[in-house]
Amino acid sequence: MTARLLPQEGVCRVSATRLRRGLLGATTALLLGAGLAGCQLPDVGMSPGLTAQAAESTDAGSSTAAPSVTPVPAAEVAELRPAGDLDTGSITHSVAAGDRSVVIDWWTGEDAATWTADGAKTVQLSAHVEGGSSSQAITVTRFVATSDDGTARTTVAEDRGEFVLTPPFSYTTALSLTSSTAGATDLTLYAQFDLLVETEPGSGEFFRQTVLDSIQLPLLQEETQ
Repeated sequence: MTARLLPQEGVCRVSATRLRRGLLGATTALLLGAGLAGCQLPDVGMSPGLTAQAAESTDAGSSTAAPSVTPVPAAEVAELRPAGDLDTGSITHSVAAGDRSVVIDWWTGEDAATWTADGAKTVQLSAHVEGGSSSQAITVTRFVATSDDGTARTTVAEDRGEFVLTPPFSYTTALSLTSSTAGATDLTLYAQFDLLVETEPGSGEFFRQTVLDSIQLPLLQEETQ
C-alpha cells in the first residue's frame, strides 16, 4: 500500500481501493494467527496410516507370546500298533506242497484290532487242497497249532486223528487262545499239517508231507496308571 503526500494540503491520502485491500489482508492475518494459536498442526513427517500401523506393529511385537498348547489326556492318546493279518476279519494263504497247494483260510468273528495280551481270542481255520490229481488219496494225520508271544510258546491245539483231505473235503477247526505274557506286543500263530499223500491213485502207498503256515496278531498295549 502506497501513500502520496499532497503539498498543498500537507496530509497523506490513501486511495479507497488500496485501503480496503490493506484492511482485508490485515484481517486475514489476524484470523489465521488466532486459528493457528488454538489448534495443533498434524505431524507431516509420516502419513497417519503408516504411523498407526507402526504403532500397532510395535505393540504386537512387544506383547508376542508363545501359543498355548492344551495337553491331550493320556486316555485319548492311541497306542501305535502295526496292522495285523486278521484286522479285516480274514486272510487266505496258499502253501505249495509238491504239485499241489494247500489253501488255508484264517478268520475270526471278533475285532482283532482290539486284542490285548490278557484277553481271550478265538481264531478259526480251514484247509483244503488244490491242484494235483484228485484221484490220489490225501489225509491229515496230525494237526498242531502253537502261539508265540516272544517270551512263551504255547500249544493251542493238537489233533492226531486221520482225516480225509482229498478234494472236495477240507479240514476245519477252531482255536481258543488264552492270555499271553503280560506286556506282549505281538502274537504269532503257527499251524502245522502232517499229510499222507498216496503215491499213485489206488496204490495204497503213501508219502508224508508237512505244511507250515502262520499269521501275525499285533496286540494293543494296556494303559498303566
